[in-house]
Amino acid sequence: MANYHPNDELLMQFSAGLLPNALGVMLACHLQQCSRCREKARRYEQLGGEILANAAPVDVSPAALDSLLARLDQPAVAEETTAPVQGPEDIPRPLRRFVPAGFDELAWSGMTKSIKEYEIKIEDPNYTAKFYRIAAGKELPEHTHRGNEFTLVMEGSFSDKAGDYHAGDFILADTTTVHQPRASECGDCICFAVMDAPLKMTGFFGRMLNPFMR
Repeated sequence: MANYHPNDELLMQFSAGLLPNALGVMLACHLQQCSRCREKARRYEQLGGEILANAAPVDVSPAALDSLLARLDQPAVAEETTAPVQGPEDIPRPLRRFVPAGFDELAWSGMTKSIKEYEIKIEDPNYTAKFYRIAAGKELPEHTHRGNEFTLVMEGSFSDKAGDYHAGDFILADTTTVHQPRASECGDCICFAVMDAPLKMTGFFGRMLNPFMR
């Protein structure tokens, strides 16, 4: 059971279909693991339906009705049957269409031998999405954020000065956050991160990396 969750505003936006693509996929992954947030999202969907049901009717132009009736007269087009999205079992279902292999088979690249990343190709003009893999007992360089970074722990755990985070936990870091996430000694930590701006390294050596961050 997750200990850290998206806030109510994010859950309401998710239920209304208003989140950007990458962030929506992340919320869907968290909901797959978190019964508490699934129930909240279900209630927000129900509330949205009740609001629509009680909303005042809106006039529709006659042209809209004519267009709909004309479409009904057109011959039906057979829909293509789409098989359920298949994929590696260690990847959550909402991510499988974007990730071609399991964690151990991905083409990881990265900063050092103990810190790797994998860019996830989710079409989104405002956010980038990545996996981070931190080797057991290793830590990211100290950094802050130029914008918002949403993180979902996929496997293992990590800690920083604010707390300990385990699989299923959803964490928001922003421009006020300065931290140095460290993976547990028990095993590698893999996180799904969605951000609207690059990290900003704050340590002496980290600052030399800033021109290369994206």
